[in-house]
Amino acid sequence: MMSLFIMLALLVNFITISQGLAALSPSDGRGGVYEDLKWKALLCCELPFAQTLDDGLSDHPPVGQCQLQNATKPEFSRNCLDILCWLEGERTNLICNAKSHRAAAATSLLTIRPQLVVQMNVRSDEIMSTGSHAAQCAGEETVMCSVSLHGNDATVLLTISITLNETTALSPKMQVSTHHLRRPDAPVNLHYNVTTEGEVIFRWSDTQPDSYAVNYEIRYSSNSSLQQWEMVKVKGRSWVPLNDLSSAIRYTVQVRCQSHFSYWSEWSQPFYFTLDVSYIPAEVFTAPGSEVTVSAVFHNRSWSASKAVWMLNGQVKIPESHYRVINEQVSAVTVTVDEPGFDTLMCCHQWGERFKCFIAYAKIYTQGMFNADITCQSKNSEEDTMRCEWNKSTWAQVRLLYSSRQHTMCETISEVEGSEEAEESMSLVKECPSGAGDHRECTLRNLSLYSCYKFWLEVEGGHGKVRSFPVYVAPIDYVKPDPPSDLEATTLPNKTLSVSWRRPNLPVYDMQYELRFVALRDMPNTQWKVIGPLLEPQAEVQLAESCVQFNVEVRCRRLNGSGYWSDWSMSYTSVVYNRKAPEMGPDFWRIIQEDPLRNVTNTNVTLIIKQPILAGDPYSCVEGLVFEHQASGRAVWSNETTLVQFHSFQWRKEAHTVTVMSRNALGISTRNRNITLFHQPKRRVVRSFSVVANASCVHLSWSLLHDHPVPQSFVIEWLDLNKDPEQDMSLIERLQWVRVQSTARDLSLCRTMFYLIFFTYSSYLHIGS
Repeated sequence: MMSLFIMLALLVNFITISQGLAALSPSDGRGGVYEDLKWKALLCCELPFAQTLDDGLSDHPPVGQCQLQNATKPEFSRNCLDILCWLEGERTNLICNAKSHRAAAATSLLTIRPQLVVQMNVRSDEIMSTGSHAAQCAGEETVMCSVSLHGNDATVLLTISITLNETTALSPKMQVSTHHLRRPDAPVNLHYNVTTEGEVIFRWSDTQPDSYAVNYEIRYSSNSSLQQWEMVKVKGRSWVPLNDLSSAIRYTVQVRCQSHFSYWSEWSQPFYFTLDVSYIPAEVFTAPGSEVTVSAVFHNRSWSASKAVWMLNGQVKIPESHYRVINEQVSAVTVTVDEPGFDTLMCCHQWGERFKCFIAYAKIYTQGMFNADITCQSKNSEEDTMRCEWNKSTWAQVRLLYSSRQHTMCETISEVEGSEEAEESMSLVKECPSGAGDHRECTLRNLSLYSCYKFWLEVEGGHGKVRSFPVYVAPIDYVKPDPPSDLEATTLPNKTLSVSWRRPNLPVYDMQYELRFVALRDMPNTQWKVIGPLLEPQAEVQLAESCVQFNVEVRCRRLNGSGYWSDWSMSYTSVVYNRKAPEMGPDFWRIIQEDPLRNVTNTNVTLIIKQPILAGDPYSCVEGLVFEHQASGRAVWSNETTLVQFHSFQWRKEAHTVTVMSRNALGISTRNRNITLFHQPKRRVVRSFSVVANASCVHLSWSLLHDHPVPQSFVIEWLDLNKDPEQDMSLIERLQWVRVQSTARDLSLCRTMFYLIFFTYSSYLHIGS
């Protein structure tokens, strides 16, 4: 009995043609249908058994016939293939699946499972291609193959050959347009125009010029929560009038499109706008000296064009003689722009004595070159980095562009500016990484210190015709060095401030320096003194007095050529040179502030330190003070301070002794004044006290009671009554004092312009050593 061998082979050819070269209409599916983002086809073939001769095979294998059937209503039962194609990812691959199903009668004749072979060839411009554009697949009953589209839309030609029991059938050519297997892209470039009648025309664009979009829907909402939308349907065009919009309301608008196969795109990115003032035209391109006319449409119906006020660049009011009323809601202005660059026209509305303006404005691009004052500087701490700054119009959106020439002097290139030689010598144009926008500076990296860079600005929207004059910069010539470091400063006994520092390592060229200093005690009220230029990393400054500490800072820059000053170095406080500790502490007095209305245990006491305390031996300068306290029956404690003028503490109205000592790094003074506070009635010592004043001095005299011990010294204190007590209520600030020897019975106090100042005087007995 002759055994029956049946084999089914499937050959599939995919030929990809650029969508622009062979675009097919939706009806050119060639037997297939587009449905649910898939392409479907039913291929049925008549495959007769091969005839045998003398128990052998025929010399000419029979040929079968294949026809594409209605995928839902096949005409007859034969050997058929269900073909299904779809897209994978964002146009990454086209996948097709071929699945065999045959008539029941044919199935009963098979003793071996059918074998399917699928071969896919992608042909571009009718040239056969292999590799990534070809695929060969094999399987039983079902075969699935994919072809790469590399992210592009294409028309794929598909052919299938079937072999069964050495009988071959070839399918008619089929084609799949991948554009019909995906949803259309959402519209882009949403914008609107306004007519002089105030009509708002909203427009958009399709992502591809040959888009199959046939219908659009536009929705807009004035609700911030976007819960309520107004819908408008548009057929066959990419614009629609929106005439029911209100002024001063922020609208959100989105658009979507529908393809021939009723696939809707996603909604576009939202577009936001508010109707206050619209300009016709919104942008003007002109040449220097030309007249420009712009109209403004007031969407607020309560505004009248007769009260329009036009502003140039938001600062300069244009004379009313340049205005023209078009209708009740439209005002026009005509100006002449003389200089190249970017300008704005803003239409405001008279609001009493002021103007009410909105941020909307018309843009005027005047061809030519303008001065942007571009300056650049590099830091030696970041050798390949340079920061550039520029001036620009307030609302101009600009791009900083640059090109370079390796290892070439900028003077050589700038001399031939504008020539073909200069243009050819510069590399490709690059843009500031920040991109276009409202910038006034840009940081560029990965630069060469010794190359020449050409910088210029282009106004965004000016089509490259509005640009600044170029500047040529070699980063090495515009370095901002790091500040000097390792400062050392010493105040010497010979009234000299000696300062030294270390220059930055880079750049390597010669440096010049500036030094500034200020006395530590005068910092809040005194300006820095600046010395320079200095050519060495050291300096000696003559002073008015010794024993003074100073804050010192230094900066540097290139000695010859261009460049920038570094930042000031970190402050350094000078060290006062001393050979020994101070010998004597300062003189001082006290203010006791009691509140007679409050019965409190503690009383505030403030010590006033006599100034200056720096005079004396320049080899034993005073750097600070030590306040030593000892209360009755308690231990001694102390406070160490800088050179202060006041010192306060709480007194418990017990015997309390305070000693004030001077100090420096070598020790504290041994001869010091002290004061002891007692809570007891004051002793009366002075019998009489008189004051006589003339135009420049006040003469004081006094006498003492008999039979009383003579005080160790007198202290005379007075209040400056010329100060406004409403603004300065501090007793400490107003009080002045002087100590007089115990043998003295009179004193003259003379001051410049003394006759303008009034004083009260009182004397107190000082008890202590």
